[in-house]
Amino acid sequence: MSDLKISACRIFVPDVAASLPFYRDLLGLPVRAVANDDGFAVLDAGIMLILEPVGGDPDLTARFTGVSLEVADMDAAYQELRGKGVEFTDAPHTADWGGKMAHFTDPGGNTLTIVEYPKQ
Repeated sequence: MSDLKISACRIFVPDVAASLPFYRDLLGLPVRAVANDDGFAVLDAGIMLILEPVGGDPDLTARFTGVSLEVADMDAAYQELRGKGVEFTDAPHTADWGGKMAHFTDPGGNTLTIVEYPKQ
């Protein structure tokens, strides 16, 4: 199957309504859909980023998500997001593979990453 590609990533949150402003306003991701009846939200992060309520399963939140959001300039992005109130768990650092990374948390305690890939 050569036509496989990632089209969406789900992030589980305790409260979609409480998390949506973080992703929309602080991170600046455009909202594509909000389903009030099911409580999920879809944002555009190059692929669909779906905020999904966890219901009664808190084990799905407050964890490392493995989601990396690419930035062109790590230092500028880090300063801008910190200025908006995004809480980082570490400062930008250069990884062994040459890229720069910094981790931050969303309102549900999930950890995401901003990454600047090495210039080729």
